[in-house]
Amino acid sequence: MEIRQLHRKLLKWYDAEKRDLPWRASSDPYRIWISEIMLQQTRVEAVLPYFQRFTSNFPDVASLAAADPDSVLNLWAGLGYYSRARNLQAAAKQVMADFSGKFPDDFDKLLSLKGVGPYTAAAIASMAFGKAHCALDGNLERVFSRLLAEKEDPKSKGRAAVLALGDSLVGIEKPGDVNQAVMDLAASVCLPREPRCGECPLEAHCEARRLGIQKKLPLKKAKAEKVLLKAEAWAVVSGSELLLVRRPEGEWLAGMWDIPWRIVDKDYVRPNAPFGKEFAACSTPRTITKHKIDFEVRGVRCEIRPHEAEIRRLCAKADNLRWVRLDELHGINLPRPSEKALGKILPKLN
Repeated sequence: MEIRQLHRKLLKWYDAEKRDLPWRASSDPYRIWISEIMLQQTRVEAVLPYFQRFTSNFPDVASLAAADPDSVLNLWAGLGYYSRARNLQAAAKQVMADFSGKFPDDFDKLLSLKGVGPYTAAAIASMAFGKAHCALDGNLERVFSRLLAEKEDPKSKGRAAVLALGDSLVGIEKPGDVNQAVMDLAASVCLPREPRCGECPLEAHCEARRLGIQKKLPLKKAKAEKVLLKAEAWAVVSGSELLLVRRPEGEWLAGMWDIPWRIVDKDYVRPNAPFGKEFAACSTPRTITKHKIDFEVRGVRCEIRPHEAEIRRLCAKADNLRWVRLDELHGINLPRPSEKALGKILPKLN
């Protein structure tokens, strides 16, 4: 395979077809970093409004490092995988403390930041600083596996081959553009199920296309079957207020304000409700009707069941509890499953 010819065709296509994305407006490592973390497990279209809001509120690493953690989580709410938001702020504090507020341009130093793995470090190093690092993610794995007709899983046995091709391409020149060009090619042409080979600038170089096996590549390891966990939740209403509980560290959605819930599956029992002994007396119990919703967290399929129960008012002094007026609930960014459940339950409590 003629690497320089491949490189030239790829960048020519990118110059004409590249997506207009807000984080590409400059080589600011902060904005590139925010975008790459947001794009993990999330589609570009979904990220765009979150990126604009987040960077408007926290325009630089100093403002993010100094921000109230609740405000960071609120702006992240809806993107999922909330550990990403907590890691962002932790990494911002690292940049301020360890690098005098400036992002390092060294790959290994970038890798030392909380939540930054090899892909993200390579993306920042190449796009912000022009360093020759291949940002090998699922998109690049797909394109390179097809170009090479690599029949091994690019995440394991086939990784060395696809990474070698990527390293060769970014090693010529403009490594940031090369990485982004392959990302755009994967997003618009070299699609997972129905690749548009006739539109691809690299078609003549694609060994999988020549063999007619492009739809079969890359080889993927079978996904593990999801585990169904049952949980119960409470909509605790006293007068015109709703009880919220801060999710504890080490749990799903840690740090988020949420309605109280616990897993009750027989094979995975949490014996105490998350608000534990701080659950105290209240004058007027309220009940809710049974309702079941499904959601997924970190690849685990969960079932939450708000159920009919007598709930009493809590001691308001606990740090992990708060009462929110129902007419002010729109200002709290709750996890989506809770929002959906409350949308069906609260009208029945009025």
